[in-house]
Amino acid sequence: MIKPENRARWIPRTAELTLASGLASVYAITAYLPLSKFVGGPGFITLEIVMLPIIAALLRPPLAMSAVFVGSLVAALGQSSFVAAFGPAGLLIPLIAVGTGSIGFHYRLGPFVPWAYVLAGALYYFTFSNGGTLLWLVPYFLVIVSVPLIFRIRTNPRIGLLSFYTAMAEQVTLNILSISILGLTGAFWLGVTPLMYVERTLATIGGATGIVALKSGLGGRLDLMEQSPREVRR
Repeated sequence: MIKPENRARWIPRTAELTLASGLASVYAITAYLPLSKFVGGPGFITLEIVMLPIIAALLRPPLAMSAVFVGSLVAALGQSSFVAAFGPAGLLIPLIAVGTGSIGFHYRLGPFVPWAYVLAGALYYFTFSNGGTLLWLVPYFLVIVSVPLIFRIRTNPRIGLLSFYTAMAEQVTLNILSISILGLTGAFWLGVTPLMYVERTLATIGGATGIVALKSGLGGRLDLMEQSPREVRR
């Protein structure tokens, strides 16, 4: 039997379940709102990139991944997700992003998880992009060098940086599948680099703005700021 003092750590509260259901629905809707054409595949980059940091910040990892998984399945039924371009492997793109991002938001040493994933993604790109531009790695570099800073800053600047980590974790898996499944290498990456900069900027700013607004307006009522002893103290 789970002790009362540990129950909240293992069993989601009603407010969290309600929030997860709502976010899954919103995520599915945003997956139908295209932002830019994904070159090399039949799909689009959609407004879901803004929702991933928000879901990561508001929900603990199991619920965050569950919400995104359900939302992604609904989107896949309408061919409005990465599944259209990559098949079932496309589900990994948002799941890994929101999982690593949620760990980063909710645990004291959690930022090391998305940081390490982005570092591994930079190495993968450098090794297998077959002549891809180094300009593509600029945002990766920003993640890699910012890890000491993220443990020093608090409140809104920290939210912004963790939103950036989450957005880049999504980009890493998208890159890996683009190279390994679609075979996109070489000069292709130079052409889409400006688009990637715009998309990741939008995901970071939009996600961070949404997090701040939701936590300011609903955090008290939904107990969103409550943390377990192992989690981040903000």
